[in-house]
Amino acid sequence: MVRQNTNAAPKVLNSWKEIASYLDRGVRTVQRWERELQLPVHRIGKGRRSPVYVLVSELNFWMSTSGVIEKTQIPKPEVLQFPRALPRSAQDSRRLLASMQTLARSLAEASVRQHREAELLQKRILEMKARMR
Repeated sequence: MVRQNTNAAPKVLNSWKEIASYLDRGVRTVQRWERELQLPVHRIGKGRRSPVYVLVSELNFWMSTSGVIEKTQIPKPEVLQFPRALPRSAQDSRRLLASMQTLARSLAEASVRQHREAELLQKRILEMKARMR
């Protein structure tokens, strides 16, 4: 579970070990999440073995919108476990909640894609400037 104590939480995590500890997972799990689920990890330098860091605010946003927490550790609240014959308002609430979660995930994925594309564009601009010298 993600730590809730914001007073003691660092603003930047500077290694796979720190990231894994913050998320209460193993290093390999967190690395897999970067590959498969677009965990918002930044690299210093080039290559797979370059040092990594992550901003805690981005990580918290990713965790709240990616659905990873729901799938791996949070039991479904009893409030959402309604019998089949739900009152109309309860059905609407569940449908709206599911829609909101889908939209939040889509927004997070688009944000991560846009951020990575901006980083690539910045890198290409710097390469072009270096060639022009």
